[in-house]
Amino acid sequence: MNTVLIVTPDDALRTRLVSALGDHSVFVAQTDPEALKTLRLIDIDVILRGGSLPRTLETFVASVKQVAPSTLTIAIGVTGDEEAEAADLVLATTFTQRELEGALRHVTDQLRLTREITALRSSLAPDSPGSAAPDQPWEGAAFARVLREFTRAFAAGFDQPRALEMFLDAIGELVRPTRMALLLPAGDPPEYRVATHRGLVPQIAGGVHLPAGQGLARWLAAQGRPARLQDLTDPEVARELRLLQSVLAVPLLAHGELVAILTVGQPVVGWTYGRSETETLFDLGSHLATAIRDIALHNQLEREQQFSERILAHMSSGVITIGRDHRIATMNRRAEEILELSAGEVMKQDLRALPSPLGDMLYDTLRTGRAAARHEIQLALRGLWLEVSTYPVRGEDGTPLGAVLVFEDRTAQTELLTQRRQVEQTQLLTRVVARIADEIKNPLVSINTFIELIGERYDDPDFRRHFSSVVRRDVRRLVEVFEKLAGLVTEGELNFTTVDVHSVVDDVVTAIELVDDLPAKPLQLDVTRETTPQVVKVDPAHLRKALSYLIWYLAHNSPDDQARVSVSVARHSERESGEMVRIVIGSRTASVSPDKLHRIFDPVQMVQEGLLDVGPAVSQRLVEAVGGQLTVRQGRHELHFLVSLPLATA
Repeated sequence: MNTVLIVTPDDALRTRLVSALGDHSVFVAQTDPEALKTLRLIDIDVILRGGSLPRTLETFVASVKQVAPSTLTIAIGVTGDEEAEAADLVLATTFTQRELEGALRHVTDQLRLTREITALRSSLAPDSPGSAAPDQPWEGAAFARVLREFTRAFAAGFDQPRALEMFLDAIGELVRPTRMALLLPAGDPPEYRVATHRGLVPQIAGGVHLPAGQGLARWLAAQGRPARLQDLTDPEVARELRLLQSVLAVPLLAHGELVAILTVGQPVVGWTYGRSETETLFDLGSHLATAIRDIALHNQLEREQQFSERILAHMSSGVITIGRDHRIATMNRRAEEILELSAGEVMKQDLRALPSPLGDMLYDTLRTGRAAARHEIQLALRGLWLEVSTYPVRGEDGTPLGAVLVFEDRTAQTELLTQRRQVEQTQLLTRVVARIADEIKNPLVSINTFIELIGERYDDPDFRRHFSSVVRRDVRRLVEVFEKLAGLVTEGELNFTTVDVHSVVDDVVTAIELVDDLPAKPLQLDVTRETTPQVVKVDPAHLRKALSYLIWYLAHNSPDDQARVSVSVARHSERESGEMVRIVIGSRTASVSPDKLHRIFDPVQMVQEGLLDVGPAVSQRLVEAVGGQLTVRQGRHELHFLVSLPLATA
């Protein structure tokens, strides 16, 4: 690490140089006199001079050599040959980053060579006698006063600046140094910078940056002991210590980590510090390091807590938490708005302060450790509809430390959905009534006509025969309409009995063949059966209705000239349900569009097509009522319904 002094009144050039010298301790001066003043206070390695300065470069370099002979000068943008020769190195005004790095590398090599020569000469020189002051015993009263001052630093709580100031005051009372400084790590990559000091000039306090990975900071972290200037053999470490105008650097270590650096200048009387003084400073620094680490941890936790609180405050969902003591620990702003409660009033209160059943849900999650999935509940409080979920907060041993309730206000959405459902139900009722009126209109008209004529033409045998046929057909149609409507809402009373499926199918086929006046198209019905009985326990009447509705649906969706429906009965073994009796009702002539087939078992959708199209939906309810299943399949050339019934056990 090198100390660099930038001398220029040009703000743009100064900013450019400072940004390019991030790895160095940088000091700034705008004029030559200001630069010489800084040079007398600080050990500067390299001077970068450029811009429109009034004095000539040759005069400035001569003044620099008088103050600091080892300092090197790099001139930027010089024009004359004499000025260029006065500087150690020259850069053009349009220099690049690569050229600047090359120049710094060149002067760094020259500085290192100079320091090595100086260190070699120092090692060959005879030691001066009496360089180290003898250890002096501590005065009891003075030492007690210093310890009291030092303990006040720990009483500062989590106020780090105040604790550091009080610590330096205690050290000043203890060893009476000319200068002191405390350096803390900052930035990325970390550098140790002066956090507080006594006696340092502002240029040093604000400009010195010690990299954590080299020099004095690295030596203290690796050695873990104080560095006294007279004991140092590394010239780079000694130079950084002298740069801080100090003769002693004490590491402040906590858990093996270099938390801070204490640098101490020469004592007011004497040249250096003895063994006992150094050891005392090291012990006191170790205690302060623990305090600094605890303060940093406290501040980090406080920042994280504030960050979490800001997140909770801006969440769109309400959040409430409780601890092991069953008391409310957290209530965010959204929860206050939804429940219309004040967090200040319910915080630290028992969970019974929450509207029921929110407290019960939190208690159950805390007690059992089970999370509750998202679901809707209605509170007695203003009839609020909430979508809630809970989950436990577990410790390292897996036991719940608390419980969290997350909820959203769904009242407006629920009311809107209820209103929409009511509108849909009203529209559905209107369509159903209109469909019923349309279905029963024609039969009632024909019946009413024959009733009016029966008095005049009762003696006519042809009229009576025709009247009986038409009325019987229309009455049967009305009965089927109301049976289907009744089947949509209730299955009626069930009378289970054990029967052979073949007999039920035969009854259905016979009933359809006898009703030859119902279909407006010819119906060909083919039945395939097994020789062995297929016994099931069902309500035969319900099963007959279900099968007949399916047959009539297929016939209705076949062409007018032909309608072929096949019925087959067979035993089928399923992995999950075991032995089943399967009734397959299919047709190669029936055709249903895919979108209509998709909603074939939805009565709300099919009632809009016609009451005859509700047949499959009614059949599904009837089949499921007797313990079976009804599905539909459409192949390339055939549409068929599959009725599966459990085989009756003996």
